[in-house]
Amino acid sequence: MTRIIACGEIDISTSGRLYRGVLQVLRRQRPSRIEVDLAGVTFLDASGVRALLMSRTAAAEVGCRLTVVDPSRIAHRLLDIVGLLPTLYPAALPLPPADSRRPRR
Repeated sequence: MTRIIACGEIDISTSGRLYRGVLQVLRRQRPSRIEVDLAGVTFLDASGVRALLMSRTAAAEVGCRLTVVDPSRIAHRLLDIVGLLPTLYPAALPLPPADSRRPRR
């Protein structure tokens, strides 16, 4: 198993880097499983989702399973909205509500 840690923004300007990183891991390591850790992701847009789906397809073509682990709140929400949470994050559980003790601004 190989873990790729993504952080910051995954958008039109960075999503290609994520996809190329997955392809590189597939070529060099030939893992049976890749986990993409999204805990540090602060922004995820449609191009980032596309990169994840393309990465998953590329992995499947060589017999590797790609999943997302520990998605940040923003990544979790977007994957849920587009209906990919169960596909990319099979351990999907509802996130706990935001800390209600924090004052709202």
